[in-house]
Amino acid sequence: MNESWTRTIAVAQRAFDATVRSRALLAVGAGYAFVIFAIAWTTRGSGYLSLSLSLLTPLEVLVPVVAFAVGYRSILDDRVRGELAIVRTYPLSARSYVLGVFLGRLATVLPVVLVPLLIAGGSVGVFRAESISVLATHATADSPLVYLRTVVLTAIFVPVALAVAIAVSAIARTTRNAITLAIGGVLVLVVGLDLGFVAGLAGGFVPGEALSTLAAVSPLSAYRGLVLEVAIGPVAGDTIAGGVDPPAALAGLVVWTGGALAVAVRSAFRTNSR
Repeated sequence: MNESWTRTIAVAQRAFDATVRSRALLAVGAGYAFVIFAIAWTTRGSGYLSLSLSLLTPLEVLVPVVAFAVGYRSILDDRVRGELAIVRTYPLSARSYVLGVFLGRLATVLPVVLVPLLIAGGSVGVFRAESISVLATHATADSPLVYLRTVVLTAIFVPVALAVAIAVSAIARTTRNAITLAIGGVLVLVVGLDLGFVAGLAGGFVPGEALSTLAAVSPLSAYRGLVLEVAIGPVAGDTIAGGVDPPAALAGLVVWTGGALAVAVRSAFRTNSR
């Protein structure tokens, strides 16, 4: 293992330890789990397909909220406490530092998001009714694989939201600034880009045939489209379509993650201009 990667792992461990001790993580995780379990309870016995559809829209909002709650102060706190100035005296590049922060925070956010989803999926087998969702086209359609694919795609969406949150933390110079940017970041991820596409389509600026490709530009549309196309669509038939090209959607999520981390790398060690 080279020295650069060793330093990255050390930063990741430090970020992980700091996040695990955070009361904010406990509060956000508890609230998130409550919503997931409440939805699972209301759809109990309806099957994996029904649960996946019921959770999709809440997850589009909850995943960015959880990621930003954990990540929006990640680099800012080091800067405010003066620890970032100390870190810069070590032979540690901005890239290794940001990657370490990202990996450490991701190691806490992923379990917070995925464990309640897995528990909710397990409840289907406990409360399953005799009949399955009317959306299923045959008796084997409502298999656990439908839900598992949804969980896996959600796990892919989590790093995207967290990377944007860390970029916000790197750019921010004060707590108030970070809160403002975090709220703006969540709104952009959740509704901003999608509303822009709708407005462009309504105004004739966006051709209808290009919408499936442009949807991949929005992380939320890419995630939603992937769940509908890859997880739910194959068993729901023509009744549900994601409206995205899956390879383009995956590429869009990767670009968002890499681009956000690149912004964080560029801004993390920048000195305060005030």
